[in-house]
Amino acid sequence: MESFSQVLVRIRLTNGFKTSKSFFNYLITRGLECNYQYYVKIEKGGSFPSSQVINQIAKAVKKEDGEEIILSYCSHQFESFNYLFSSGEHPAPYNDQMIEDKKIAAVEQGQKELTPKQVAMLRKKKENYFLFLIVTLSRRSIEVEEFIKYPQLKTSIKNLVEVGIITLDKKIITARSPEFRFPKTKTSEMAEAYEHFDEWDVEFSNQFGFKKYLNKMMIRRISPRYFNVMLKQIEAFTDFVRCSDESDQKYNKDVLHLHIRISKGELPG
Repeated sequence: MESFSQVLVRIRLTNGFKTSKSFFNYLITRGLECNYQYYVKIEKGGSFPSSQVINQIAKAVKKEDGEEIILSYCSHQFESFNYLFSSGEHPAPYNDQMIEDKKIAAVEQGQKELTPKQVAMLRKKKENYFLFLIVTLSRRSIEVEEFIKYPQLKTSIKNLVEVGIITLDKKIITARSPEFRFPKTKTSEMAEAYEHFDEWDVEFSNQFGFKKYLNKMMIRRISPRYFNVMLKQIEAFTDFVRCSDESDQKYNKDVLHLHIRISKGELPG
């Protein structure tokens, strides 16, 4: 059986990268966060990489190569359980613990926080924000020509390349990170940007013709003792939605647009 380092080198060579340096530079443009010396040690078998680095490499290459990298990593990490990584069965439904593990993994493996400069670029115009949502939701790289029906989005490609959110290589668009997260509000400018993002989120599904399944609005009096219970129920539901994708991206065919807004105050009477 090939060692993990041998699998990585073979994938590098079959993708046309004759040297470790050229492949490393390619991976860096697509979200890899490690130095060259560390990467070379991985290729030579002198260091077994972290799951975060493996996740970043797998996301940066073709889907089939990424899957082989993940399987090789797991089979060498858990040699006594190799049989678990040869099954092609559909993943089992998530239980509560699996959902919690997946939430933790999402933070540890590959998430990158947007910089203030990147947030400002998304705020610059609605098309930049919409393109950001499309690219980060995509299960694969996107060809520029796929935006032929949305020419206004094509003008935003240069903006997102400029701030390092996406890369453009031979008219192929790829997100620089498998998952971005927004930083906490620290300035009035950032707070204003988030207010615009909230407004644009409402427009997003209308812009791209999403089918509406549910639209409810309620204004009613409640007992204060129920309010925190409601918030916890909503938090549990949104956590479930956040973790409802499969590890095999081919099953993630649908995009769900969920918008929840709650406000509370007092009125006369």
